[in-house]
Amino acid sequence: MLPTAPAQTLVHGRDRLSGRLPATVGGARAWVITVMLMLLMMINFADKAVLGLAATSIREEFGLTAQQYGTISSAFFLLFSVSAVVVGHLADRFSTKKVLLVLALIWSVAMLPVIGPAGFLVILLSRVVLGAAEGPAFGVAQHAVHKWFDDADRSVPTAWLTIATSLGVIVGAPALSWMIDAHGWRSAFLLVAVVGVVWSAVWLVVGRDGPIDLHATDISTQRVRPLDRIHVPVRKVLSTRTWIGCALSAFAGYWAVSLLIAWVPAFLTDDLGYSKATSGTLTALPWIVGVIALFAQGFGTQRLMRSGVSSRWARGVMPGLITLAAGAFTLVSIFAHGNGMTLALLTIGLGLSGAAFAAGMVACGEIAPVGQRGVVLGTFVAFYSLAGVIAPYVAGVLVDRAGDDPTSGYTATFALTGVIAIVGGLLAITLVSPERDAALLTAAAGQSD
Repeated sequence: MLPTAPAQTLVHGRDRLSGRLPATVGGARAWVITVMLMLLMMINFADKAVLGLAATSIREEFGLTAQQYGTISSAFFLLFSVSAVVVGHLADRFSTKKVLLVLALIWSVAMLPVIGPAGFLVILLSRVVLGAAEGPAFGVAQHAVHKWFDDADRSVPTAWLTIATSLGVIVGAPALSWMIDAHGWRSAFLLVAVVGVVWSAVWLVVGRDGPIDLHATDISTQRVRPLDRIHVPVRKVLSTRTWIGCALSAFAGYWAVSLLIAWVPAFLTDDLGYSKATSGTLTALPWIVGVIALFAQGFGTQRLMRSGVSSRWARGVMPGLITLAAGAFTLVSIFAHGNGMTLALLTIGLGLSGAAFAAGMVACGEIAPVGQRGVVLGTFVAFYSLAGVIAPYVAGVLVDRAGDDPTSGYTATFALTGVIAIVGGLLAITLVSPERDAALLTAAAGQSD
């Protein structure tokens, strides 16, 4: 059962007269919106994962090299970062409900061209459009959730949204793998497109913008921080040590997640020798570890914040240590003997890597004025998702260069991934301090007035 925040403030009293759930900060409707956005993130990551699950079938049908497949995987992120910034900016000016609806419909339609007589170019262009639509989704969804919860209570709903990305693969990977085996890889693409359209129809009825908004005139002034009453140039927010530390550590985490989506299914099939169906099931294991880690981090962070612990420790040091551990497990996996030990270490290492996203989202939200939060979070997503452009392509190059010995290519890939995660964890521990940077931004704006 999802927890509810203890303090709830009724914002729109008319909701009781209309029979709808009242728009209370941290109330029942806040959690309905959170659940809907969790479902959206599940669909989002199932869309991402379906290509990796179908990788072997697609490469066999079209005769693609590892580097060509890596190019298709990276193409997903070609406009991902640009659209995350642009749409994040729009989310500060327009209804997040409408923005998310448009994004979901676009990415559902983008899945359809590959169902016909597809080829390398068709799949490539489809992934480009899909990435452009899905790029802003996580940042805008987090921005939407933040409108429903006070700062001290945002860690848990933020963690739930991040957990949903893992659940999308945990639930989707076995189902989509079965579809691919039983009905061909195109059926899996059709399934995720239909599910996206169904979500859009429900969201059109259920979705709503939250009450904590710069433009909300009926929200209690107690909900508005001093930082929310000023305008800070976005470049100043993006140049804070907190934003830089969050962005770099999330980049490291997303490097691992990108490989988990694009290359781990192929690694399990081509290098470790598992069947496609078994690989689909095993692919879910790191995501299960991620769910457990995010639960622990989300509830732990919220408990620390409510106990008066600084956000530097709750949102910087603790997630940094988790990312550091993720890198260590991934790096050690290359020295393991036997499929079982290799799989166990990679499961833990890659599974822990998602901790940087949830913590980074909340920390960046803490240093962003509410009227600029959309673009700050969008730029955060845009930066760390650059890893999604680079990592799959680099992995493809390394595997191709290994020639008849793909094991050495995968070994180099996971060694590099481990080192990047270790560096990212150290940067989060060293740089992230949201309370300090929020105070500096507020003071700087006051001096300039």
